[in-house]
Amino acid sequence: MRKAVVRGLAAAIGLALAVGAASTGAAAAPSPVTVPASAPGNVAAVPPMGWNDWYTFFCDLDENLIKQTVDAMISTGMRDAGYKYVNLDDCWSAKERDAAGRLQADPAKFPSGIKALADYVHERGMKLGIYGDVGTQTCARYPGSYGHEAVDAQTFADWEVDFVKVDWCFVPFEDFPGKSQQEVAAELYGRWHDAIEATGRPMFFSICVWDPSVKSWEIAGPLGDMWRTSNDYSDSWGAVLGNIDAQAPLADLAGPDKGWNDPDILMVGKGGMTATEYRTQFSMWSMMAAPLLAGNDVRNMSQETLRTLTNTEVIAIDQDPLGRQATRVRDDGDLEVWARPLANGDVAVALLNRSGIAQTITAQASEAGLPTAESYSLRDVWAHQTTKSTGAIRAFVPSHGTAVFRVTQSGDAKAPAVSTSVKIGADAGTEWPVLFPGEPGTVEVVVANDAPMTVTDVRIELVVPDGWDVEGDPVRRERQLGGEREVSVSYAVTPSRDTSGDRTPVTARVTYQYGKNIGSTSGTQLALVVPKPPTGESYLSDLAWLDASSGWQSVTRDREVGGGPINLAGTTYAKGLGLATPGDVTYWVGESCSRLTALAGIDDVVDRVSPAGGTAVFEVYADGEKVFDSGLVRRGAAIPVDVSLTGVSELRLHVADGGDGGYNDRADWADAKVTCA
Repeated sequence: MRKAVVRGLAAAIGLALAVGAASTGAAAAPSPVTVPASAPGNVAAVPPMGWNDWYTFFCDLDENLIKQTVDAMISTGMRDAGYKYVNLDDCWSAKERDAAGRLQADPAKFPSGIKALADYVHERGMKLGIYGDVGTQTCARYPGSYGHEAVDAQTFADWEVDFVKVDWCFVPFEDFPGKSQQEVAAELYGRWHDAIEATGRPMFFSICVWDPSVKSWEIAGPLGDMWRTSNDYSDSWGAVLGNIDAQAPLADLAGPDKGWNDPDILMVGKGGMTATEYRTQFSMWSMMAAPLLAGNDVRNMSQETLRTLTNTEVIAIDQDPLGRQATRVRDDGDLEVWARPLANGDVAVALLNRSGIAQTITAQASEAGLPTAESYSLRDVWAHQTTKSTGAIRAFVPSHGTAVFRVTQSGDAKAPAVSTSVKIGADAGTEWPVLFPGEPGTVEVVVANDAPMTVTDVRIELVVPDGWDVEGDPVRRERQLGGEREVSVSYAVTPSRDTSGDRTPVTARVTYQYGKNIGSTSGTQLALVVPKPPTGESYLSDLAWLDASSGWQSVTRDREVGGGPINLAGTTYAKGLGLATPGDVTYWVGESCSRLTALAGIDDVVDRVSPAGGTAVFEVYADGEKVFDSGLVRRGAAIPVDVSLTGVSELRLHVADGGDGGYNDRADWADAKVTCA
C-alpha cells in the first residue's frame, strides 16, 4: 500500500526537476537546508539519484568519508543536479547486535552514531541510505536481518534513514523446505516490505537480488521501489553492455506506480573505462529510467567526470515524470537505436555504437514513435545544440559512444541538422579503419544535410597528424548542399613510415552558411596504423591486440579472468587468455598466418566459487566471418580449437553467454597461439 499512498506530491516535484534541469547547468551550492525528518510524498515517483560507497570503498567507510562526500556533492553541484541520497553499503555495523537485539553502528567507524549522521545529511538538504540483508549475515559477514526484520526496520526509522537496500546473502534455505529460491525471495522481501510499512516512515526500499537463479523483478513490483536486474559487475565496457542487455526486456515493469529496474551503481569516473564509455553508461542508464547512484570518489574527480554526472539535460530524461523506460527499436548488430517517450510529448532517442570504430547511425522520427511532421527539432543533449531535420536523426558516433537527442515535432529550431563522418581504409578487408605506414590509403568524408533547407559555402578540411601526407589540397569546397542531400569527397592519405601500431585521429572539419549564420560540424575516426603481423609461432597472450573486452573485470594474459592460473579439466596452462562473457579479443594477423590452435573451456576455479553459472559458447571470426563455434560448453571440458587463417587479416575470439546469465562464466582460451610465416 505504501506505493499507492505516496504517489502524489513527488510526481509534481519530479516534473519541476525535469523541466528545470533541461535549461540550467550545475549551479553553485546554496546554503545548507534542512529536510523534514519524515518528508511526505512519493519516494519512488522518479528513479532515485545519489551516491553509494561500495564499488570504490567496499568496507573502508566511516562517518568522515560520508560527511566529506556530502560536502563534496554540495560544492560540486551534484546535489543541485538532483543527487539526494548518500547510501552506506555493507560493513557499516558492529559485528554484534546490542543487548536489546538491535543493530548498532561500528563505534570505531561511526562514533557519533547513525542518527547523528542522518541529522548531518538532512541539515544539508540530502537523504541517508543504509544497507541490510535478508539472510543470517550480510555478504561481508556482518549481522543479517533474518528473523529481525521488524526491529531492524524500526531501528532505521528511528534513526530517520530514508533509503534501505536489502541484499541476498547467507539465506537459510534449509528453513524453507519444498520452496524454490524464487518463493523464498518473495517471502523474505515480503517480510521487509511489511516491516518498513509498519514503521510509518516513507523509506525507499531497494531489493538487491543479484543471483541469476532468482528473477527479482517478478516479485519486487508489489514489494519494493527498485530491484536489481543483473549480477554485480565491473568497471568495464563489456560489463556495462551486459547490464544494458539484461535490463532491455524489462521495460514494461518500470514506472512511477510500479518501481524501477536497477542495472546497478554507476561506474562513471572510477577509471576502468574511457570518458566516451562513461558517457554511454550515463546516457543508457538515463534512457532506461534507471537509478543514478554514483559509485566514484566524488571528493576527487575530474572535471570530465563531473560534467558527465551533472549533465542536467541527460538527467532530465532519466527523471522524466512519465517514467517510461526506453526500448530498443532497432538492432543492427553493433549499432542500435533506442527510444523513450517523455511526458511533454518529446521522444528521447539514443544512437548506441557498440563497435570498435566510429560509425554513422541514422534513425527516422517515425520509428522512434513520433507523429508525421514537416520538420523536427533535434536537441543534442551532450553537445547542447538544437538543429532542424525533416525526420532523419543522424550522428557520427564514436566507438563505444552514444548520441542522445531530445526530439520535438516541429519546433522553432533555425540551425540545419548537418553531420560529418569519416571512413578509412575501405579496401582493407576488415571492419577496422586500417592504414599502412608509408603507403597511401583512402579517407572518405561524407557531409549530410538532413534539414529542409539548403546550406552554402561548404568548406571541408581534412586534418591529419604531423608527418602524414595528404595528396593535393586538404581543403575541398562545395558551393551548396541541398536539403536531404549529402556529398562525399575522397583523399589519398599516407601515414609516416615511423608510425606503427597506433590509433591516430584523422579529423574532417566542416563549416557552412545558412542565411547569415555560420555553422560547423566535425567527425573523427581513429586510424589504425597496423603493426607488422606476427611471425613464426606466437602465443596470443604475447601479442598486442587491436581491441579487448570482458563481461566483468578485464581480459587477462596467462591468467583466468579472476586472476588465478588457467586450469581446464584438471590441467594447468602457463599461457592463454581469460575473459568473461560477453567478451572479445581482436588481433591483426595481416594475411601472414596459417593456423590458430587453442583449448577452450570454463576455468576449473568456478567449481570452488559457486554451483551457479559457468557456461559459454566459444567462437572464432576471420575477417568478420564465423569459422569456429564450440556450441554450449559447460564446466570440466577442454574443447580443441584448430582453425585455418590463410588469407585472413583480422582474427577475433568471442565468448558468448551460454544462456544462464554471465555469472561465473570464466572463459579460457588456453595455449592459444598462431602459426605464421
